[in-house]
Amino acid sequence: MTAAALPGAVADPRRVAWIVRLRRAAGVLLTVNFAVFWLLPIAIQGQLFRLGGWRVLRPIYDRVDRSPALRAFATRWIYRKPVHADYFATAIFLLLSLAVSLGVVFAWQITTGGLPLWLVYAYFFAWVGFGGRGMGAAYTFAHREGHRSGGRLYKPWIRERVGNFFENWVGCFYGNLPYNFSTSHNVLHHRLNAGKGDPFYMWDLDRTSWSDLMLYQFRIFVYMTGWSSLAAFRARPDSPQWVENHRTLRRGCWIYWAAFPGAVFSLLVATGSTPLSALAFLFFIWFQPLCAMSFFLGFINVGLHGWIEYDEQGRLRPCVAGTTILDGPDDYFGEDDHMAHHYYGAVEHVDLPAHHETQRAEWARHHATVFQGLAIVELALFTLLKQFRLLAEQYFVDVSGELDTDQVAKLLEERAKRVEMPYERYEFEYLPRIRETAEDLVRRGVCANLSEAWRYQAHHDVQPGVPVAAQPAADAGSSARKYSTVRSMPSASL
Repeated sequence: MTAAALPGAVADPRRVAWIVRLRRAAGVLLTVNFAVFWLLPIAIQGQLFRLGGWRVLRPIYDRVDRSPALRAFATRWIYRKPVHADYFATAIFLLLSLAVSLGVVFAWQITTGGLPLWLVYAYFFAWVGFGGRGMGAAYTFAHREGHRSGGRLYKPWIRERVGNFFENWVGCFYGNLPYNFSTSHNVLHHRLNAGKGDPFYMWDLDRTSWSDLMLYQFRIFVYMTGWSSLAAFRARPDSPQWVENHRTLRRGCWIYWAAFPGAVFSLLVATGSTPLSALAFLFFIWFQPLCAMSFFLGFINVGLHGWIEYDEQGRLRPCVAGTTILDGPDDYFGEDDHMAHHYYGAVEHVDLPAHHETQRAEWARHHATVFQGLAIVELALFTLLKQFRLLAEQYFVDVSGELDTDQVAKLLEERAKRVEMPYERYEFEYLPRIRETAEDLVRRGVCANLSEAWRYQAHHDVQPGVPVAAQPAADAGSSARKYSTVRSMPSASL
């Protein structure tokens, strides 16, 4: 049940308590499921890769990646921009791995009528890929395509006939709904920058709490199903863009939840599988990847967006709310600079080193969330384990040179534990009335229209019923004449 379905401004406290318990229990089940089916494939292959496996695989990959003939082919026939030829070698390896592993499980199911457990786990190992390169590449390419919806990453012959191949075709086998990146990720997550109203919002939870992580796991699972994004789009029937995104994502949900599994089920039953065996195949090969990516995305988002701080006007500081990792061991074409991805999206991965030089003054001024030499999974884990001193000593980049280890550790802990409002208030009071909040901002002249108000409430510490002196609003795209009433939360004392 979603919070938006609760009637009235304030839900019954006992009912809310039970719903929260059920959601936390669902998060625990998702975590147990991840531990049973996915933890070993990810952990074992990750450690083998880190302990020296990369020395064997890297030369093979480099030989393919640096092939002049392959790059010339990719530039001429595949990608619109030559810089994106960097993706081609990784895409080839991913597609070969997926074709072989999927071919094996489909052939086995059709010829024998069922999958043995050992083969299911073998498929999961192939799905993850050595060092997580399979799942990481699939997500990265679907993500990159989503930012260029309609196949705009590719040459016209691909764009017009295929569209976003990884987002809408290959991505389905990695738990991604067709059109999810083109719609929800672009219009909600990036426009709201992880703030209130974003299905990925997490600043109503303590990012150092495993118990709160269970609630967040439930939230991300609902997002992965498409439901929370559809609900968000339905909240703006006045916006043609949001109505169109709702229609597009609804089509993706129909493909993922009905059309494709229905076709596979019919094929397997027609070729001799029992209905129960066909359902088991869909559970392991189709549904489990969604569960895996749901947990994984919820977990790593602790590292990507786990920190929060406001400026004097109650606005989120971008260089704090979005994490930057330099020289990360698991970076995919610049994905580790999440701050640049959100606020400087036009910067290509090859231009990030130069971009970082332009940001150093800002990093120094606000003690930005910048780390060096660790993976985003490690950052999320250390945060949940409250290893702030370790992060301060070994990984945090203090460009200012002003802070000692204790000050950095304290700063990180305060930013990771700070919440905009309690979970219950956000889910059962704020979120069901988010449109009313936006309309109120327009009515009071804070914003010119609902579109601006939707972004404004996400980027500011806006909390209805807490009157504060007016502060100037200076959002990108907003007029300088607008003013807001916000409740500023003081920055961490250093």
